[in-house]
Amino acid sequence: MTIRSDPAPDPLTGPTVRSAEAGRRDRFRILVVCTGNLFRSPLAAGLLQQGLDEVAPGRFALDSAGTEGAAGGEVTDDVQSLAADWGFDLSEFRAKRLQPVHVTNADLVIAMDRWHRSQVVTLEPRALRRTFTLREFARIIRSLSTSEDLTTRQRWENLVALAQRSRMPAPGGPDFDDVVDPHDDWDLLSPVMNDQMLPGVYEMVDWEYRNSSLGEA
Repeated sequence: MTIRSDPAPDPLTGPTVRSAEAGRRDRFRILVVCTGNLFRSPLAAGLLQQGLDEVAPGRFALDSAGTEGAAGGEVTDDVQSLAADWGFDLSEFRAKRLQPVHVTNADLVIAMDRWHRSQVVTLEPRALRRTFTLREFARIIRSLSTSEDLTTRQRWENLVALAQRSRMPAPGGPDFDDVVDPHDDWDLLSPVMNDQMLPGVYEMVDWEYRNSSLGEA
């Protein structure tokens, strides 16, 4: 699977195009944020897209951005190799600098650490209730479920609202809400990043798998 930006909207306005556009709008949109949009966030977003597509095809749209750094940067060979090991392709991925429109367009913002979370909320204060770190969100939703007979969008909108009301400090301390940045020493820190990031990604995918039987397929 290749991770890339959505294609430009088709200028045609026939029924088929309108139906496709309605389907895209109905997808639950998740934005993943890190510092440079070159290590953690493209990996987490790609893995989430892959996992959620397996349990709910076409129901989720993942995007990622960075709070710092230049737009247009390419991921390193190490990141491409890890993505390939996980089953998706980042060779055509290009970094984006976080802009307010990225936040306002997202139904849920997943930050890689608490600093990114604060930067998102500073940029768009109204996003406070739907912005979490990955490990924070995964920890909260583990014990949550939603009502029956909901669409995917309704189910996740309810989940985000429940998660906001269920915020609590991390039992091990604040650092347990963060995913380490492997930028400075990939060989040393990427295994730590994986250990911190993968359980959160898997928890989000598993939550959809466990709860999707309550509503639509």
